[in-house]
Amino acid sequence: MKKNSAVCGVGIDITEVARVRRLYRKTPSFLKRFFTPEEIAYCLKGKNACERIAARFSAKEAVIKALDRKDLPLKAISISKTETGRPEVALKGAGLKGVTVMLSLSHTANYACASAIAFKA
Repeated sequence: MKKNSAVCGVGIDITEVARVRRLYRKTPSFLKRFFTPEEIAYCLKGKNACERIAARFSAKEAVIKALDRKDLPLKAISISKTETGRPEVALKGAGLKGVTVMLSLSHTANYACASAIAFKA
């Protein structure tokens, strides 16, 4: 984040893991609509795939709220992890130059939540 960045928005979201599990079992192709190939690969490795999917879905919703950009497609937001495990946001789209988003994720077997803070240079 740049030194002269100013907070331009805050967003939070919570998702029920059971809802994601039902959707994934019924229509697994929904992943391709909302997530990048890298996000899908990360979410599907390990035994808590639906928790990871729910956390990333919440993250994308929190980012949209922080940016106040309901027009932003979920696939324009990519969630990855740094080497230390901190979530990282990459944005694609018009009007997003100079915007940085800090993100925090958490999930249990039942719920996933995310909070996002958007900064503009």
